[in-house]
This record gives sequence, C-alpha cells and structure tokens, in this order.
Amino acid sequence: MPCRGECPQIRTFRIGGIWRIRIDCWLMDRIGIRPNATVGKMKNFVVNLDRQPEKYERFLKRNEGCGIAFERFAAVDGLKLTNEEVMAMGIVAPGSRFAPGAVGGTASMSLIWKLVAEQDEPALVFEDDCTIRHDINAHLARLLPSLGDWDMLVLGCNTDSVLDLELAPGMKSIMVFRPPRPDDVSDAAFQRSTSQVAAFRLNCCFGPGGYVLSPAGARRMYPYWLPMDNRLVTIEALGNRALPTMGADMMANSIYPFVKAYACFAPLVVPRNDSATSTTQSHIASAARTWG
Repeated sequence: MPCRGECPQIRTFRIGGIWRIRIDCWLMDRIGIRPNATVGKMKNFVVNLDRQPEKYERFLKRNEGCGIAFERFAAVDGLKLTNEEVMAMGIVAPGSRFAPGAVGGTASMSLIWKLVAEQDEPALVFEDDCTIRHDINAHLARLLPSLGDWDMLVLGCNTDSVLDLELAPGMKSIMVFRPPRPDDVSDAAFQRSTSQVAAFRLNCCFGPGGYVLSPAGARRMYPYWLPMDNRLVTIEALGNRALPTMGADMMANSIYPFVKAYACFAPLVVPRNDSATSTTQSHIASAARTWG
C-alpha cells in the first residue's frame, strides 16, 4: 500500500527527498523491487554442479542474448551427501525415499531460498539446461508489478508433462506441449519469439526451469515445502491420479493452490529436460534410497 495514504503514481520530489522515500517504500512493500534496480540486475542463481562445468558454459552461450549478467551457484552434489548430513539439513523427512540427485537439488534450493529471505530481495533462479527468451527482462518488468503480493512466478516448466493454470476463479486451463522435448531448432525459435506473455495463478507444473522468488515467498513457502516426504498428490490434469512425491516439483504441486504462486504463459523459459543426462533422477524409482 502507499505510505501514509500517498498515491504511488506521484513522480515529483520535495526538497530533502521526502517524496522519494515514500515512493520507495511503496515499491518495496508492493512488488519487492527497489526503484533503482532493474530486472536485468536482479540477483540471479544458475544452479550448476561443479562436476559439470560444460553445462554452465553451454548455458551461457545459449542465453547470451538475454541481457542478464548470469551468476553461477555451485549446486549441492547429492551423490556426495551422507545420510547424517541430509538429516541435519532438515530437507528430507526420515523414512522417505528419494534419489540422491533429487536430494542434492533440494539442498541447493534450500540454500538459495534462505539467501533470498535473508537478503530481503527477490531473485531469479535458473536450471543450467534451460533456454531463456531474449525479451525476458521487458516482460518481467511489466509482469512483476502487476502481481501485487506474490510468492513465486514460474517462468517455464518441463514440456513433456502438463501445466494447470487458473484463468479466473472457477475456470482452469489444463494443457500439454509440443514438442515434448525441445531441440536446438525449437529453442532458437523460442528465444526469438515475441508472443504475448501473461501471469496466471498456478495449480500444477513439473520441472520448473526458472522462476522468480520473492522474499515473502521464500519465508512463507519454505516450511510447507520442506522437509520433503513421499506424500501422494492428486493431479487433476492427469485424470485425478494420485502420484507419490519423488522430488521438489511434486512437493510444490501439493502447495501451489494454497500460496500466491503464478506461472507465465506463454513461457519465458523452457528446460531441455533430457532424461538421459538428468542429474536429479527423480523420475527413476530404482534410483531412490531411504533416508533417515
């Protein structure tokens, strides 16, 4: 809300910066972005394993036209985590079964979310296999202020599964994508796309390739998201099938309807989602082990 009832559209300043302070306060409270910052300069994390530097190099080359100064975040390697370390982190409920890669990905997410909450600034988070539209900054600069009080804006998700959005109260859109897995040709066309982008309330998606997280969202969602367990989640978009949770994205699907989560459509990010090179392996039941 505007400070002391003042209108946020005011653009004139009094001597001493009184009006500027009031406008700054409204902007920070309302959208979580400081007025002297641009989306292109927003803190960002590109999650990448130390043992896969080539994936980060490919990411940088593929997305060099996006106008973002990317920052690498050294991902937690789940293959190196001991059971004691995982339990101490509090990211997995004792007795739950998850692949080490999925646990490492969740540990990375946990660290990033804590940083966002502590620094009290929104941040962009990208997977290192994603492709980003060249006009992402312009769209985010328009979309984020329009959301008001928001927790998370998912920029794009795996295209080999479903996306469930709320178009209006009581009205949903449940969709699938083609092609189910992008390639170099479709990625290049996607990056150059200038199609319209809107933000809708999110009910369900799988494998977010990128998202924007607000400090309020990090604080509000963290205790509901973690520790992960193998809860059954009913996915309406898949014929009301009840699926066990095998990774962080399914945990998210259990809470999206109860928080202020949004998704972009058309997407601004598309992950490659190559199961042959996936390090999380949450889709492989035999890769899971029992923790705790």
